Amino acid sequence: MLVKQKGIIIKTVDYGESDKIITVLNEHGAKIPLMVRRAKKAKSGLQASTQLFVEGLFIYNKWRGMGTLTSVDVINSHYDLRIDLFTNSYATLCLETIDGAFDADKVDPQMYALLTFALTQIDAGVSAQLVANIVMLKCITYYGFDINLTHCAVKNTDEPGEFVGYSFKYDGVISKTAAHLDSHLMPLSNKALYLMAILKQLPLSKINSLSIHEDIIEEMSQFILMIYKEYAGMYFKSQRMINQLRRFNASFE
Repeated sequence: MLVKQKGIIIKTVDYGESDKIITVLNEHGAKIPLMVRRAKKAKSGLQASTQLFVEGLFIYNKWRGMGTLTSVDVINSHYDLRIDLFTNSYATLCLETIDGAFDADKVDPQMYALLTFALTQIDAGVSAQLVANIVMLKCITYYGFDINLTHCAVKNTDEPGEFVGYSFKYDGVISKTAAHLDSHLMPLSNKALYLMAILKQLPLSKINSLSIHEDIIEEMSQFILMIYKEYAGMYFKSQRMINQLRRFNASFE
């Protein structure tokens, strides 16, 4: 049976010498694994069209088990995402986060909407690191935990200007008057905490103009990666490349 599915490639795995398996997140929010025969052979015509981030109409044969890709009508290759290493790493982090957010047998249209939002924003020139932060904030509950960013976990104040950090001891933000209660408090600026609370709750359709200072973006990023590690035990593969790039750049400063 010949099947046509519009979607975006979120994962690729080499299979043997010339084949590979791709995972397409289709427009309905379902993950479709597909075998791509001779994908690494230039003459197959599928080498460029079966890379990460490619958005297209995927045509494949499906009988039992995994489908076999026959052709791709590319809508957008998102080629620019592969040029800059930092952009590529954070865009890949978006893919990893979305891929890990739900099982292969589940269908979630919100995940496709989140992915298209992320790629569109990065294509428009928005910081890929900021976009990755937004994606990870939106996916938190999919990983089985949630965070309190709107009121002090001890004093119960909801004044953002009073917040000075996040406490893993009390599982929430902490105000100035309660900071002494946790010697391992993770210091965070109240601006970073406020922006994360807004971005976590705001619908994607309401997120239009994004302009945040890179120091705040970095602060948010460090915190978000930390909570995924602490609460979900997650360490994403793309983090390794991001950390290597940071160390490389730091060596020239």
